[in-house]
Amino acid sequence: MKYLITDPQGGVIRVSETIPTDEELGGFLVYHEISDEDAATVEASQERLYYIDGSLTDFDGYIQNAKHQKYLSSLDQNDLEKSKKLSRDYYAEKRYDYEVSGTSVGGLAVRTDRFTVDRIYQARVLAKEDAAFTTDWKLGDGTFVTLDAATVIVIGDAVTVHLKDAFSKEKVANQSIDAATTIAELESIIW
Repeated sequence: MKYLITDPQGGVIRVSETIPTDEELGGFLVYHEISDEDAATVEASQERLYYIDGSLTDFDGYIQNAKHQKYLSSLDQNDLEKSKKLSRDYYAEKRYDYEVSGTSVGGLAVRTDRFTVDRIYQARVLAKEDAAFTTDWKLGDGTFVTLDAATVIVIGDAVTVHLKDAFSKEKVANQSIDAATTIAELESIIW
C-alpha cells in the first residue's frame, strides 16, 4: 500500500511509501491510502492529477467535479420547478462541454469545437466526391498529418457519432428531470 499526499483541493503532491507524519503534511496537506496501480499512474503521469472522491482524475475531471458540486449546491430544496430549470441548464452546459471536448478516431486526437466540425464536414464532402482527395490537418494534440479521403470520411462519421452521443445524453438527462418528483431525484441523475 502507498500513500498519496494532496493539497486540500485534491491536487496531487507526491506518493509516499509510508504514512506521512504531521510534520511532512505541514498542517494543511492530506494523505490517502492508494493502490500500487494508482501510485504507478501518478508516478508515470506528466500532467497535474487530482484525487477526488477516491479516484484519480485530470484537470478536466477536477473542473467537471467542481461544476457538479456547484450545481448540486444551487438546487433549491423548496422549489422543484426552479431546480428542474437549473438542472436543464446544467445538463445543457455539460452536453456542450462534452460536445466540444474532442474525440479520438483511430488513435488520432480530433477536435470537435463547432468551427472544426464544420471544416471536417466540408472535407468529408470533398472526400466523398474524390477518392484521391488529401488534406493536411492539424489534430487536437497540435500535430499535423496528411489525411486521405477514406480517413476523412471515417473521421467525419466518428464526429457525427460523438455529437449524436452528446445530445442523446442530454436528452436522457432531461427525461429524468421531467420525471423527477423530488430534489433527491434530481441530485441522483447520472450523466
